[in-house]
Amino acid sequence: METRDVLTKLDNTRAPINKLNAPPASGVYAIFLKEGARLHLEDLPSNGLIYVGTSSNLSTREYDTHFASGKTGFSTLRRSIGALLKRDLKLKAIPRGAGNSPTNYRNYCYTTDGEERLTTWMKANLEIGVCSVSGNYKEVEAELITELKPVLCLKGWPNPVAAYIKNLRKKCVEEAQKERR
Repeated sequence: METRDVLTKLDNTRAPINKLNAPPASGVYAIFLKEGARLHLEDLPSNGLIYVGTSSNLSTREYDTHFASGKTGFSTLRRSIGALLKRDLKLKAIPRGAGNSPTNYRNYCYTTDGEERLTTWMKANLEIGVCSVSGNYKEVEAELITELKPVLCLKGWPNPVAAYIKNLRKKCVEEAQKERR
């Protein structure tokens, strides 16, 4: 399947997370900013595409993690959006878990009320599209990232804002580390 065909399918299936109809098949999904939504980044594509990911079964909705409060520690997308909107949403980073593992800081989350504000923002401002893929769906994901350059995909292409987003996320890691002390 050509990249353009996949993008067309992703765009045609776009819907708010609670209205998405996904097939029971492996494939790729894309996260889009709704028209008029703001993310404090320049040069976003006109179609709003900001992230591409994969799922071994689109109907089991693995991507729901991105839209679930309390799941920031398991979603790079939530950590990036939260870091970008930290001030606007008044988010405070905390460790993901109780132990002293570096993963609990690196994969931080936000306080319970902050998690709720982030989820509310994401559900109001993002849409998701899906495309089933027969064959190597991870290869299709890599091709989409290389060609379409989704701004919140921090790997797979020379993303000009990756360093900026990683720096914002680093500040959240540091905040989470201070919280543990």
